[in-house]
Amino acid sequence: MAGTNKLNKALWTNITELKLMNKEDTPIKFLFDKSPFGDDDDDDDRPETEQTEYTIIGRILPNSDIFKESAFQIEMKLTNRYPFEPPEVRFLTPIYHPNITKDGKFCHALLMRTARWKPNTTLVEVVKAVVEHIDNPDIDYSVNHDIGKEYTERREEFNRKALAMINKHKLSRN
Repeated sequence: MAGTNKLNKALWTNITELKLMNKEDTPIKFLFDKSPFGDDDDDDDRPETEQTEYTIIGRILPNSDIFKESAFQIEMKLTNRYPFEPPEVRFLTPIYHPNITKDGKFCHALLMRTARWKPNTTLVEVVKAVVEHIDNPDIDYSVNHDIGKEYTERREEFNRKALAMINKHKLSRN
């Protein structure tokens, strides 16, 4: 139970920092939609029993020419091994992007256990990495090689398809 309380404290701190990413002067925006601690900001909503998974849902606001047209809802799943294991980040809003699988999973070296993940990496840093790589796709980590190739070799076609998907699934940036 002591481990659970320590995890809850780390999560609570990370969630508080994520909520601050909604301020007007923040360069990277995250609009909070759902917390594993409930809707209230009251400490009494903290889970008292050990869970195997915690879910945070929110919307990112990319800044690139194409992707700034919409907000994108993402889900961060954390196991009870967090912060020693990275969260899994998945897009709930469909997106045409070389670093996103068809089922929405975001793939990047930061979120791999054996690569750059460190236990002191914050969820704010995760969100910043997601937005940065939506705005500037990392072709080295393309999970859809056809989209990656299209992004590098036929950018106008990529932009057309990405914008069509954005227009179809557009979310408010407010």
